[in-house]
Amino acid sequence: MGPLLKRAFTSLLRGIDVKMQPLGLTAMQWEPLALIYYENVDTVAALARESQVNCGSMTRMLDRLESKGLLRRRRSATDRRVVHLELTAKGRQVARAIRPLALEAVAQHLSDFKPAEVSVLIQLLERMVTNGSRLNDDNSDTDDQP
Repeated sequence: MGPLLKRAFTSLLRGIDVKMQPLGLTAMQWEPLALIYYENVDTVAALARESQVNCGSMTRMLDRLESKGLLRRRRSATDRRVVHLELTAKGRQVARAIRPLALEAVAQHLSDFKPAEVSVLIQLLERMVTNGSRLNDDNSDTDDQP
């Protein structure tokens, strides 16, 4: 099941990446823009955490997005370690186009599914994530013990 889940996820990401090409975004660039725009993630650390990427990799990605004129960074006035992110006007315009294009790719992957099947798939995946989170929480509790 694991390899099949990975193949499905990879196929979906490839489909989204193809949709992002007209926006001039690579595979790694559209997700940070979407998280900033749609989820209001506004710091480098939070963006790295949400994307499950280390801060160094995220910083390099943000350098590319900044050089494209899509975002800007500014240091927090209260804590110089914190870097806030904000989209430029061009970045907001590009980011607005991400979700509809991503949804097209998702729709293509689910094109022959009945609505009830999509609903069941979502419920099952949510349950898997919940179970995995519970397992991870249980394991982190034992990590603290001697």
